[in-house]
Amino acid sequence: MQTALRRVALLSVLVIATAPLAAQQFGPQDLLLSAPSVGSVWRVDGTTHVGAQLAAGVSIVHYGWVGTDGNFYVPDRGWISILKVEPDGTLSALTSAGHMILPVTCIPTLDDTALVVSDMGSNKILRVDYDGTQTVMHDDTTAGGLLDMPDGMAWDDAGNLYVAQLGNHTLVKIDPQGQATLFSASPILSQPGGVAIDGAGNLFVANYGTSTIARFRLDTGEGEVFAGPDLNLMLTPNDLKLSRRGGMLVSAKKGTVVRVDALGHIALVFRDEALGELDGVSVPEDRTLCTGRYESYGAGQAGSGGLVPQLRAIFSPCGGQTVGFEFLDFAGGAPAILFIGSSPLAPGAASFKGAPLLVDPAGAVFLTMPLAFPGSGAGAGDIRLQFKVPTTPGLIGLDLYHQVFAGDAAAPGGVSASNGLKETFGI
Repeated sequence: MQTALRRVALLSVLVIATAPLAAQQFGPQDLLLSAPSVGSVWRVDGTTHVGAQLAAGVSIVHYGWVGTDGNFYVPDRGWISILKVEPDGTLSALTSAGHMILPVTCIPTLDDTALVVSDMGSNKILRVDYDGTQTVMHDDTTAGGLLDMPDGMAWDDAGNLYVAQLGNHTLVKIDPQGQATLFSASPILSQPGGVAIDGAGNLFVANYGTSTIARFRLDTGEGEVFAGPDLNLMLTPNDLKLSRRGGMLVSAKKGTVVRVDALGHIALVFRDEALGELDGVSVPEDRTLCTGRYESYGAGQAGSGGLVPQLRAIFSPCGGQTVGFEFLDFAGGAPAILFIGSSPLAPGAASFKGAPLLVDPAGAVFLTMPLAFPGSGAGAGDIRLQFKVPTTPGLIGLDLYHQVFAGDAAAPGGVSASNGLKETFGI
């Protein structure tokens, strides 16, 4: 049974309430940084990249989120509070103490009516309403003992909550009915922190212990090191957020924020070493995630080594976003063609050189793009390409369908084929 607790009015809450420190309100592309080393929430102008203190008087602020009301909500495990920072820098406590011991992460509920807070001290996941009411959603008992210093969190489209466990280096999945299961205990996880899930079925997590970003497929659970280590640009990454301006933003030591693109490349966005370790990064325009999605359909035809080629995507297709296409398990050195069309074909409806055709060549749009895979031999042609989505309003809601065919002497008819990939452009 869930238990509810009203917020507690502590003297410390009155102490930390401050007057505005910044006359200028934060803009849609500004970086809001949790900088506990200097006891501040920091604002970095999204155009000039000049930083300044937005709110002082915080203690150990962690992973925050900008609400739809325009305020910035951030857990503070020093004050044992969820703090509210208004756009002019006014600081107050939304809720304090109660069930919380060490609150570290807050994200919105699926219906965006409250915050979900992870508390690594109490091993609990809490709901915090905007009136300060705390409700226990999950604890170590209801989660079957799987919660061990819960840290970063993210929702998938099916309403499953994924939680990084700092204490035992795992990822836990909690379904809409509250059933918790171990999603991954992969050795590539090392003090996992921030978590993000894109519109292509990828889960990304920041590894504080190894200074890397790991990626896991939600459908198969398979994982890989996606980015890093690069100890100059991304030392002990903490928070990780998908960005509407492309890729992911990651906060780290040396007062650093970096952007990671679909190829796993790391680029510096901001650095002020005087800020020390940054424990969180948020951008107002990123508070609502891109609605664009990718969906796999149908099956291809095996080639060399009996491998069935795979076509996958990275990030979410929205205007201005960079997305990646992955071509996996193709024969190395094979010539190939990417089909792009506006209409799909049902599996078994047609074939191309004996392989199942999943994109309709008679649709309103049908394009082809030649490809050449690297390497040599069965499954050696893996490659990842990156594309920029144009900021064209007419793309919103548009569906495109993709499939790849490759020359492969070991395949029936000399052609291997991938699954189909549906791309829906979002806002």
